[in-house]
Amino acid sequence: MTEESLLVPETGQDPVTPEANSGGRKVFIKTHGCQMNEYDSSRMLDLLKDSEDAVLVDSPEQADILLLNTCSIREKAQEKVFHQLGRWRSLKANNPKLRIAVGGCVASQEGAAIGKRAPYVDVVFGPQTLHKLPEMLQESRAGETVVDISFPEIEKFDRLPEPQVDSCQAFLTIM
Repeated sequence: MTEESLLVPETGQDPVTPEANSGGRKVFIKTHGCQMNEYDSSRMLDLLKDSEDAVLVDSPEQADILLLNTCSIREKAQEKVFHQLGRWRSLKANNPKLRIAVGGCVASQEGAAIGKRAPYVDVVFGPQTLHKLPEMLQESRAGETVVDISFPEIEKFDRLPEPQVDSCQAFLTIM
């Protein structure tokens, strides 16, 4: 497990300089937590590449979009989130068009409280709604904080076949 990471290893790409981007959005991703969060961060970048022609940059100061992917397993996870957001506050004050999004498990647990405590955050989303990130970012450009920590039925579950039952069976707890 890594405590935090900047690069998204699954993409096979290093961050680019802002000059290398041909007009798309520049994204900085801060990932806390486990390998699943690394994977989710990679998927977020993929989504934004498709929807915003985004590229990964190596510092928050270069970014148009700041993503904080959170983990609640580690001790003091919420404090780390708000500490990081506090560091990004001045960037938002200097650039109101900057989008700040908080995702992951802490976002799911805290929900709208993140926006109340850090009103400069534009989007709060859980792991089950990361596929909506481009739409949520677009919606936030109207000026409201967008919060979606729902646990919707995911389409991938709709594609699984029905369980086949050939006989009577049950699971029992034996103590």
